[in-house]
Amino acid sequence: MDIRVPQAETFGIPMNQQTAFSTPKGEFKERIKKRQLKMVEKYGAMLKQVLEPGEEVQLAMRGCSPMSILEQLTTGWIVYLMKRCTLVVTNKRILHFPSKTNFAPKHSVAQIRYGDVESIKPSALGGRKLTIKYKNGKKETFLYVNEGRKFKSILPNLRLRGEETSLFRQRHHLCPKCTAPLEPAVYTCWKCGLEFRTMKKAMLLSIFLPGGGYFYTGHPFLGMGDAIGEVLLLFFVIFSLINVLFGTADPINNLFIVIVFGALLFIEKLITIYHARHYVKEYIPVDTHFQPVRTM
Repeated sequence: MDIRVPQAETFGIPMNQQTAFSTPKGEFKERIKKRQLKMVEKYGAMLKQVLEPGEEVQLAMRGCSPMSILEQLTTGWIVYLMKRCTLVVTNKRILHFPSKTNFAPKHSVAQIRYGDVESIKPSALGGRKLTIKYKNGKKETFLYVNEGRKFKSILPNLRLRGEETSLFRQRHHLCPKCTAPLEPAVYTCWKCGLEFRTMKKAMLLSIFLPGGGYFYTGHPFLGMGDAIGEVLLLFFVIFSLINVLFGTADPINNLFIVIVFGALLFIEKLITIYHARHYVKEYIPVDTHFQPVRTM
């Protein structure tokens, strides 16, 4: 059955509609078409910038970016909102777009070249978890993937072997302005000069400004909660310290309060720094109003 629709309906993005708009058994469904187009629409401009000649979209998926166990423990359930992402499967690679809580783009993009992949294993129950092993030995897991069953059905058709690999041999970020591969831990594009939020500034703001690390990395709600918590802890530390130095009633008890709340404040700062360091690795541009330039 021919299910092709005009490219204008796919926002000018080349899509393999036979694959994208069908069930795992290959049956076309209008609801699947609408769902796929809804996911792709938000990333239309970025996809037009990043897609290479001859590259076409096979499937769009939503999920959660890879995260450490410590991230999950120190953030709680909200981490699954903070780490939302959109994955676009093409005939050449998987494009990873870190997303806001409503799945809107963050002007950040990474790629997983099939030549860099040793294996991709969807979980047995519905494929809601994708574990990717790279040729450099590293593993990453994407959680809560909403199109896992469909991805599992097209996985045998993806060319995971035989292609030339990138220099990185794992998932790596691209410059959203010029699409050049970004150097790890370097927060300026070597090709077009686009600047990204830096690790150093994220750490300094985390230390000296309550909630500063979260605000800097684009997480205002976490920043507000963290700022309130830090200010309260700092108040108790300062108030108890004043009582220790100038008060006359129970200085030992006040010293104990200073130590306890000071330790809690220190731990809070460490957690904020840890989170900010991870969020900075998404390579979010300082100025998101740049003009895309194709230089590749």
